[in-house]
Amino acid sequence: MNTNELNEEEMKIWNMWKGSFKRIFGRVVKEMSEHTGLSEGDFGVLDRLVQFGDGKLRQQELADSMDWDKSRLSHHLTRMEKRGLVLRKPLDTDRGVQVIITAAGQSALNEALPIVSQAIRKHFLDLLTDQDMESIRKLAERTK
Repeated sequence: MNTNELNEEEMKIWNMWKGSFKRIFGRVVKEMSEHTGLSEGDFGVLDRLVQFGDGKLRQQELADSMDWDKSRLSHHLTRMEKRGLVLRKPLDTDRGVQVIITAAGQSALNEALPIVSQAIRKHFLDLLTDQDMESIRKLAERTK
């Protein structure tokens, strides 16, 4: 067998994996957006500010954590600033910019978290057996 090509079964497994992830993720994002008005990107920014930076992060660190380029993040932050979810401040010590979650942003995140948790449970976790969870854990460890 040529290891540079996938056979039909391997391609089928790959497409099933991608499709399953996309459907589950899409359902979670849809429920969150419908209930909160936050986009996937909004939630990602707000969640990372709290999880990784106690409410504030350098803009470059935020971009890196989201795997977004600086331009994409900058445009998204401009939209979020207009909605009062975050603010940006130049750092005094260097040319960097700090992104800070606002009270409105924290409130929006607090509203979204239980909805996201319920959606993840409904569309994913509740469908898994203990054996499924162990298999996913093992696969995730092997593919780090």
